[in-house]
Amino acid sequence: MTPKNSANTRLNFGIVLPNWIVGNDTEQLVEFAIASEEAGWDGVFLADHLMFPHGDYEGPENMDFHDPWITMAGIATQTSDIRMGSWITPIPRRQPWQVARDLATLDQLSDGRILLGTGLGVIPTNYAPFGRSDDPVTLGKRYDEALDVISGLWSGEPFSYDGDHFSIDDAVLLPTPAQEPRIPIVAGGIWPNKKPIQRGARWDGIVPHWEGDGAVPGDATVVPEEVLRDLITYYNKHNEEPGEIMLPIDPPGKSPNYLEVCQQLGATWMYSRDLREPEYVSNPTLALDRIREGPPT
Repeated sequence: MTPKNSANTRLNFGIVLPNWIVGNDTEQLVEFAIASEEAGWDGVFLADHLMFPHGDYEGPENMDFHDPWITMAGIATQTSDIRMGSWITPIPRRQPWQVARDLATLDQLSDGRILLGTGLGVIPTNYAPFGRSDDPVTLGKRYDEALDVISGLWSGEPFSYDGDHFSIDDAVLLPTPAQEPRIPIVAGGIWPNKKPIQRGARWDGIVPHWEGDGAVPGDATVVPEEVLRDLITYYNKHNEEPGEIMLPIDPPGKSPNYLEVCQQLGATWMYSRDLREPEYVSNPTLALDRIREGPPT
């Protein structure tokens, strides 16, 4: 999967693996990914937070939360074709040169199967408990600079940068990612906020949410197709080349022809969030059964 690939017309299906509340058994997540590949899923995605709970989540107050990228290293060694990505990584929380190094190594290990999902990650448990500001304006500026730095360091050439948050002097990071020219970067965001959509258009695509979509609280009676037409029309106005458009398979209020509409609008990925439901995250056997059902046919 290469950035801004206008030839990518196939609709891919992914599944979000529950890298939380599975006990201390990281091997279970690797098993989930192996089963996903065998069942015909095209990709697996893992959340990236430091701890739960957050927002209006109702559940145990202290849960295991496995690092997505280290888990993906294990997945990469046990699979051969399935793609892997974050859903999503709070870029301002991390040092961009470490992200560049870690993901280039992982992309080499997986033979070019990595996708970087990015976002602000503005939830209380990502920043405040660790003495970090969660001011969205400051995080947004740091986020944009960090993406410039990550991409620049992935070139493998001497790279310098002078920003408000990062300064780099003639640095060369090797190895470079296996994918050329680099690992695809897709930006998350909550519509109708336009800044995240503009950011995704500058990079390689979007992982949009909207109020009531099943991941973001809100009015679930909003018709997804109407939201998506407005969202993707706006995205295309700011996007010179086709990029990834990653949408949920089963948002509340979807119509019977929802998948067809998504494909007509240019979706390249449809992903399932079923395994986020309590009955799955607390029952690995049931989760495995769901994975083995495979994607929609």
